[in-house]
Amino acid sequence: MTIGEFARQANVNPRTLRYYERVGLLTPSARTDAGYRLYTQRDAGKLAFIRQAQALGLSLAEIADIITLREAGTVPCRHVRALAQAKIAGIDRRMAELQALRDEMIALAQRAQVAGVECADEAAICVAIEGVVPRSS
Repeated sequence: MTIGEFARQANVNPRTLRYYERVGLLTPSARTDAGYRLYTQRDAGKLAFIRQAQALGLSLAEIADIITLREAGTVPCRHVRALAQAKIAGIDRRMAELQALRDEMIALAQRAQVAGVECADEAAICVAIEGVVPRSS
């Protein structure tokens, strides 16, 4: 099938397919005498793999490494496991950062509640953010 047919079937923009070709992720199975790209169902399977890997959070470079390993005859599962473990560690770090940010937002909301209408004084724009809560009378 031509690039247009392939793009329609896969629900992607033909430019995406050309980009994937440029970065080495996808190579047309053949070309016509006029130079048009031709794709097969095997290419469709590879594209589905690329999209699934992206959905899992893998970068195009990481996906290219997996494809390169597989095409070289190496089973890439050990490599994928290492990638997944690194991604898990990154997610765990980000979750901790987000939890800390959430805790800070809860404290800010509480300071803003206490500050009420006296939120600002002459020396502050917003005492809740600056951490200076006015004294109760």
